[in-house]
Amino acid sequence: MTKALFRAGHWLDASPENRIEAAKILSQPNYVGAPFEVISNSMTGTFEFEKGDKRDMPDFNVFFRYNASYPYYSDCVWFLTQMIRWGQITEQQPDSYFDEMAKKIYRPDVYMRAVEELIDDGEFTEEDFTDAFAAFEAGSYKEPTSDFIDGKTYDGTKPNEYIQSFEIGLK
Repeated sequence: MTKALFRAGHWLDASPENRIEAAKILSQPNYVGAPFEVISNSMTGTFEFEKGDKRDMPDFNVFFRYNASYPYYSDCVWFLTQMIRWGQITEQQPDSYFDEMAKKIYRPDVYMRAVEELIDDGEFTEEDFTDAFAAFEAGSYKEPTSDFIDGKTYDGTKPNEYIQSFEIGLK
């Protein structure tokens, strides 16, 4: 399954024509069923935020490039922080809980096994997965970032510090 997702993501990122073909498939009623125009705009990176405000955002949806599908523990931890913040997880948890859960849910070992098999099969090269090898070697956590819209610094290894930085939400 993981190898199929790599192949599909690589195909989608390979050309605008492939994304248009995917939009045609997804717009069918037995799949997403949304209008082709809506799906194709999203897939090709054209967004109309409101009437008359159309913007080109070619990398809004990325499927293979930029290590897009790598299972970073810090991404999982971020989702868990939001679940705590908005009451879907009802009890405050220690930082160790987030790390333990991320390691149960996200599986870079499975990801890298699929990478190795695709390389061994000759479908991809090591260069196609340079960032994945680096992420795996570094422990599968991203560096802290302040790139979110709220400007707050997020460090996946310090989830409670991040949760406490917000004025609203369950803490």
